[in-house]
Amino acid sequence: MKNIQLSPASFGLLTSLFCGATTILFGCFWFLSAASQDVKIVNQPAAEGHTITPAGTLLLDATTRLPAVAPLTVDFVRSPDKNGPDGKGRYLIAVNSGFGLQFNAETNHGQQSLAVIDLNAKPAPVVIQNVYFPAPQSASVGVALTAQAEQDGSHLLYVSGGVENKIWMFRFTPGARAPITPASSGPNTRVEAPFIDVNGFATQAPTPRYNGNFAPVYPTGLALGPDGETLFVANNLGDSLGIIRNLRGTRELVRVDLRRDNPLQPIYPYGVAVLPARDGEAAKVYVSCWNDASLAVIDPNDPNNSGKPVRRIAVDRHPTAMIFNAAKTRLYIVNSNADSVSVIDTAADREIERVNARLAERALPGGSPESLALSVDEKTLFVANAHSNAVAVVALAQSGEEKSKLNGFIPTGQYPAAIAVVGQSLIVGNGKGTGVENSSVIVNNSGRAPNAPNDRFPAGRGQGGQYSGSLISGNLSLMDIPDERRLYSLTQQVLRNNGLNRIARLPAFDLMLVGLRREEDENEKEEHLEWRRNARSRRALMARRQFTK
Repeated sequence: MKNIQLSPASFGLLTSLFCGATTILFGCFWFLSAASQDVKIVNQPAAEGHTITPAGTLLLDATTRLPAVAPLTVDFVRSPDKNGPDGKGRYLIAVNSGFGLQFNAETNHGQQSLAVIDLNAKPAPVVIQNVYFPAPQSASVGVALTAQAEQDGSHLLYVSGGVENKIWMFRFTPGARAPITPASSGPNTRVEAPFIDVNGFATQAPTPRYNGNFAPVYPTGLALGPDGETLFVANNLGDSLGIIRNLRGTRELVRVDLRRDNPLQPIYPYGVAVLPARDGEAAKVYVSCWNDASLAVIDPNDPNNSGKPVRRIAVDRHPTAMIFNAAKTRLYIVNSNADSVSVIDTAADREIERVNARLAERALPGGSPESLALSVDEKTLFVANAHSNAVAVVALAQSGEEKSKLNGFIPTGQYPAAIAVVGQSLIVGNGKGTGVENSSVIVNNSGRAPNAPNDRFPAGRGQGGQYSGSLISGNLSLMDIPDERRLYSLTQQVLRNNGLNRIARLPAFDLMLVGLRREEDENEKEEHLEWRRNARSRRALMARRQFTK
């Protein structure tokens, strides 16, 4: 479903691991240059063959003052406080679920991570904390924060533990220097947080021949009920929705089978979204069924009633990430293998629109939308198209008779797999980043990731050079939401990057582009006339000066 990347490390820890004087000097150079100016990305051919021209600048790590590195960000979760720059949460938690970071040959485990971004930092948001999960520990897609604070001001933070069949339980304290506790700052640390064992959702015994001798459950997507005491879990290998009731007490586990009539046909549930009822309870639960091209709809108050089987809403291939609008009347879901977004009416539980997010109407499929976010006024939907290295900008229909309109694209780094809106800005997780130095965790703008041996991964010891899956470093971009004219220019850049230069092939953009081109032509004509008038004035002035001489 997602690909594999690596993430950032603490500067002090990294320098202790860098044995060669050359590497230390190189790191110092990067420290000075990155701290003194925004890190912008130049036009370079990326490793996959496409040119990348990402908009915006890279977010830095507050510890290293280098560009923050994230092993494939698959989601962003906003903190529940209201102290951020836009009146929402001050923090954004990046969930990094790729192969993971490799610090060096001595700690040769992929380490997935959570990265905490302080949105109030000046002059720009920065990553202030990284929590690392050395394999087989993991942070696998799902993160949920309680809305109600505890007596000490902290919030409970639940994180899917993937292959180990755990749900980690952290504390998240807004305003703290390290908001997530207990910490695991790497490279030799392990997560020591308490956890919920979800092996009870398994229907098959573990075997060394499958899933590393762990029972096939593999929790991914998480969502809390409105009461904060019920947790809903998408069990990716268990083909089920898990319900954990009474989280602070006995923790009753209820399994809802999501398979159809053929029990051998896997469903691979991915994401979970909970629709609240007016009484403060959960009215229904939606689960994106990746291998079934559907959303499962479950009544959480009577989940296994044989007289009310699981209902399904047909969408398109490989549904993954989902978001509600503020009123919870619409649910948006990306169909990753169909280059589209399904819009669900939550009152009728039916698809009312399917929005094409492809670069061109007649282009071959393969844009792979992986994430989505709504603008503050909820009139615009941003869709991260991973394989197109772009964010699609969609003007949403405002009435039942209108259709949503694809307005254009914003270029990103390689494989954007997560996106968040913060006021009038976007934060994008570039899953494969923009390039790194050889076998390192130092970001550059080359678009490439060489993995030859060096002092951290010496020849003759193990693989000799960093594992390529870990080396494909992700990073985080900050960009302003463009106006119409800027979006036109960015769209043209995305089309050039993807080899689609002829506007005539893009019916979705005809009206917008023709309108803008006509306006541009008029502006250019007026500028040319102004230049000619100024030229005549300049010639007249020169003639008068010659005459007076």
